[in-house]
Amino acid sequence: MKLNFKEENILSRMKLPGSVHQLALFRILLGLQIFYSSGSKVFPLILEVQDPSITKNIFPTFLNQFIETIAVPFLQPCTQVLSIFLVLGLFTRYILPFLFISFLFLFSFFYASHNGPVPWLYVWFPLLLLNFTLCSDAISLDKLFGIVKPRSQPTSNEYRWPMEVIAAWLAYIYIAAGVAKLVPIYKGLLWMNGGTSQEILYYRFLHSIYFYLFGRPLFDYTQYPWIFALLSLGSVIIELACIMILFTRRFHWPIFILLILMHFFLYLTGVMGFMQLAILLSISLIHPAVFARLFKEQDNQMARQTYL
Repeated sequence: MKLNFKEENILSRMKLPGSVHQLALFRILLGLQIFYSSGSKVFPLILEVQDPSITKNIFPTFLNQFIETIAVPFLQPCTQVLSIFLVLGLFTRYILPFLFISFLFLFSFFYASHNGPVPWLYVWFPLLLLNFTLCSDAISLDKLFGIVKPRSQPTSNEYRWPMEVIAAWLAYIYIAAGVAKLVPIYKGLLWMNGGTSQEILYYRFLHSIYFYLFGRPLFDYTQYPWIFALLSLGSVIIELACIMILFTRRFHWPIFILLILMHFFLYLTGVMGFMQLAILLSISLIHPAVFARLFKEQDNQMARQTYL
């Protein structure tokens, strides 16, 4: 079928039927990811190993100093407890603002001390977005105890637009990553010749899953520069291809598969932390009709939307 960007773009899709269970599952998985990330032993380690080169963040110095004093004894357990409430869907609309603030402060401490805020980068905006959604209308204690009253139609577009916004966030992250590899020009040339990819695989080999599984590299990482050039080119193509998410759903599955394969390869070679986050956000690329059928949400209008 011919592409129709006017009807298939992300703004048009926000008005279409969604799935209450898709949004609820995203809430649960996001809560589990936050619980896992905030339980990292890197937080007490940062306190023990002071880094003199502090990375600047959006907060003033006095607030950063205050956050540093409460990060491990207060923010870390609070973030974990609140994330459990999010998973259970209990008092969701009340705990979400506090979870967002706690998460933001905790990982700003991580960022300022470590300059490696992978969970913060992917998760802060979807977590903020959930504050304005009906994410506890299904698979939640709020619904079980009657704290919330779900929409009478489980395929309401109230459950569609948040997932489309998260899809746009996913697209933004990867498009920005692709552009950052190419701009400025000298940096793009360095990336495209494979030098950066070669350096990453070479220096992270001893920390890679592949080393623990097989005890040797895939091949001699000091040779075959054309392989690294192809890997670099492939990563840029995959990341920039995410722009299609904004214009049509027809390429969602190929993009989903390519992103997971890319991150799985990076996981094997020692670049960890991205794959589970990419999977989490990629839930937004799955058509809500899949969840409607899985959870027996009846809606004929949903069933007709093969491509939208």
